[in-house]
Amino acid sequence: MCRAWIITVIDSQHSRHRVRDRRGISNWFGTDTLATAMVVGGAATAIVVQLRATPLIPGSGIATLVGHAFAVMLFVAGAILAADGGLHAWPTTSLRPKSQTTTIGELAARSAEAKESEAPRPIRWHVLGVSVLLGVATFLFAGGNRFTPLNVTTWVLSVLMFLAATWVRSRGAGTRESMVSRLSSVPFALELGMGRRGQQSAPLSVSWVAIAVGVMCLAGTAVLFWRIADIPREMTSDHAEKLLDAQDVLDGTYRIFFPRNTGREALQFYLIALMAPLTGGLSYLVMKLGTAGIAAFTLPFTFLLGRLLGGTGVGLTALAFEVCMRWLLQVARVGLRFPFPPAFGSAIAYFTLKAIRDRKRNDFLVLGVIIGISQHTYTALRLFPVGVAACIGVAWLIDKRVPNRVHAARRLMIDATLMIAVAFLVFMPLARYAVEDPQMFLFRGVSRIASDRVDEVPKNAFTIFASNVLEALLFFNWSGDAVWVNTIPRLPILDPVSGGLIVVGSAWCAYRLAVHREVRYGYLAVLIFAGMLPSVMSIAYPGENPSTVRMGAVIPMAAVVTAIGLVTATRRLAVWLGIDSDPAARTRNGASVIVTGLFASGLVVWAWAMNARAYFVDYPIQHAAASQHASRFGDVVRGFIASGGRRENVHILPGPHWVDWRLVAIEGGDVRWQPIVEKVADIPAHDNVTGRRLYFVHPDDRSSIDQLRRWYPSATVFSPGFPETGGSALFVGFDIPELTTARKP
Repeated sequence: MCRAWIITVIDSQHSRHRVRDRRGISNWFGTDTLATAMVVGGAATAIVVQLRATPLIPGSGIATLVGHAFAVMLFVAGAILAADGGLHAWPTTSLRPKSQTTTIGELAARSAEAKESEAPRPIRWHVLGVSVLLGVATFLFAGGNRFTPLNVTTWVLSVLMFLAATWVRSRGAGTRESMVSRLSSVPFALELGMGRRGQQSAPLSVSWVAIAVGVMCLAGTAVLFWRIADIPREMTSDHAEKLLDAQDVLDGTYRIFFPRNTGREALQFYLIALMAPLTGGLSYLVMKLGTAGIAAFTLPFTFLLGRLLGGTGVGLTALAFEVCMRWLLQVARVGLRFPFPPAFGSAIAYFTLKAIRDRKRNDFLVLGVIIGISQHTYTALRLFPVGVAACIGVAWLIDKRVPNRVHAARRLMIDATLMIAVAFLVFMPLARYAVEDPQMFLFRGVSRIASDRVDEVPKNAFTIFASNVLEALLFFNWSGDAVWVNTIPRLPILDPVSGGLIVVGSAWCAYRLAVHREVRYGYLAVLIFAGMLPSVMSIAYPGENPSTVRMGAVIPMAAVVTAIGLVTATRRLAVWLGIDSDPAARTRNGASVIVTGLFASGLVVWAWAMNARAYFVDYPIQHAAASQHASRFGDVVRGFIASGGRRENVHILPGPHWVDWRLVAIEGGDVRWQPIVEKVADIPAHDNVTGRRLYFVHPDDRSSIDQLRRWYPSATVFSPGFPETGGSALFVGFDIPELTTARKP
């Protein structure tokens, strides 16, 4: 498989390499060798610089900048000297000089493209009219911030009718086809089948690429779920808010938008409620299982995005880096809505570029549906469609400039309009809520720009925005997020291997865009910037930028750029070693294949090792040390219940900077349980309840502790310490026997 990947890396590039004749030792020295040394040396330099990069050492920033600049110059200069060409074929619409010759194959391709672009794409207007009426009905029936059987029915039907009215049927769609035959075409639709589409091959056959993708997706999913109950172990107050919203769903309150805690989109709460019966009720674990499952969808779409941009080699390498990427693990396993941006961002990015490249209406429609659904997930995805619109706008401008593409430009605008329409239909219930309560709907996003007052933007907004952009760019390999819940504070979000390769990968993309006008990298840059916007737009609170979670949509694209850096260096090394697509050469160059494979796989495995240690060893230590330790309270509560006590007889006295009693309720097994008792004077009122009683008191609340000791001298008092608290007491517990009354003077 390793050899097949190397050959794929070379073959899929469609470059005009000249395999060096190795019969004379003099041919080992020359331009080809120099170019290889520069490209591979540039990548290695970037990784070494990244290994030594730390903002904790004064003056190291300048050294890191100079080191990366030198690595970039080496890498790009070597690529220019080697003249290796682009990574993957991409339809070009750039202006062609009249004097340039055109091959018969290019003429045939243009003819086929023109025929496809001029093929009729009818709209079934009567069905579209029904869809519009159903969309209006959805808006009218979605009042009061509630999903009902009526508005859900009109909502789903409006989307389905729109797709039925605008979907382009493939040729021969009228013929009856068996289900097995349809399923057998799926691998070829994803370009994973053996052979090529249009060629005969065995039904449901798959290639080594499909096997590799499947294995890595399974491995990545396994890592997402490995030790998920323990890492991270502790909740925050945000988790309590989410589980209370999920409990509302289970209680029959089906909101479109959940206003608790400054407002949240609804999809995760319905997912939690759906999963709760499968896991024994609402808990932190069910939240984490759901978000890890969402994050798993990032993996296949990252491969598809990478293959679209740089060929199968880039797709596989991007997926390999993402299998154990700390950034993805951190947003996926916290249990909050954070994995929605990478999952939906990867799908939106893929279908955006695929729609622009292939100009098939169905891709635009699928993209619109995905964008619409994404708006029901997480506020950070509201700005990502801006990047989609910008990419389509650039593609339209290019079409307008190129002769004989006016018809394609018009088609692009029609299909983009249909994309927006179906996205709006999917968004319709939220649109009604936004009209009813615009302040709540916009508060969370606008408050990051204009503070919680949401009535004025800071006077130095442009300066802060520029500074935020710079900080967000440094987030990848210099200074990371400061929020301990979501990451290891200030540690760059990428490991040193990925952090170095993303530098040279970005430089290579910029070179291909600027010199060779490969506009795909321009689209990629636009989408990356759009993914950064939710973080860099935090103008009122610049301390919240860069954000591990709000920039989550960038995760798949960062993996692709990192892969481009490695694949470019690997391809150069492979060509220098004399590996080509000739079967005899493959056999002759077995040692070269091994060397190239070890080079690429070694770097990926090294990245895995660093990410695994950072997330599964370092992250839980600092996370546990900074958390509220609600699970420790939960352990005691569950032990109390197991020994015959009742949950209702457990109470917590409030304390400053202590545990959120709602988290104790969740850890105790009932999100609706309210164990709080406001003051120590209220405790004697519980003397007549049935069964033992248990009280938690803050260890610094000496007054309440002394009072309880005087009232209940027969109580069992305990104050355990834990490793994450440095051995100091987390709480003082009073286990009061049944029928014990307060001894008062």
